[in-house]
Amino acid sequence: MPSMRRLKDREVKGLLRDFIGRYPGVKEFLVSAKSFDELAVGEEMVYFVDNLPLILRMTIGLLPSLKFEKCVDSLPRVVVDMGAVAHVANGADIMRPGISDIPSNFAKGDLLVIVDEKYSKPLALGLAEVESKEMKSMSKGKAIRNVHFVGDELWNSYNKPS
Repeated sequence: MPSMRRLKDREVKGLLRDFIGRYPGVKEFLVSAKSFDELAVGEEMVYFVDNLPLILRMTIGLLPSLKFEKCVDSLPRVVVDMGAVAHVANGADIMRPGISDIPSNFAKGDLLVIVDEKYSKPLALGLAEVESKEMKSMSKGKAIRNVHFVGDELWNSYNKPS
């Protein structure tokens, strides 16, 4: 079992600078945190802030974990129908026919939160393959690249039963 490592002050400063640069709305919350620990999961990292798994370092950069509600709730969202839920939760990219609503505006490449239409629960984070206006006009094809989802290796690393 991999072990946690407490970050040094200069490592915390760098992590916060980079993360807050991308997600400025969480600055107050993060700068008041008392402890930062990291857990290696393969080539990626989960950062625990005051013992909560909030930040991920992936090959594509820093992302909030699906547990970082304050940050995830600020992201543009896309709603998928219940038929798409199992596929998204298995890591599938989000195809246009499975999307039931696009209530937010976003650019190609933006980080999006994918929620289900019944409970509005975050299922995944993905990168927009096209901007919102184009996505709304599409009838088929890949719309969002799934990068972090409920049940992936990172999710499982911080959701193990104690």
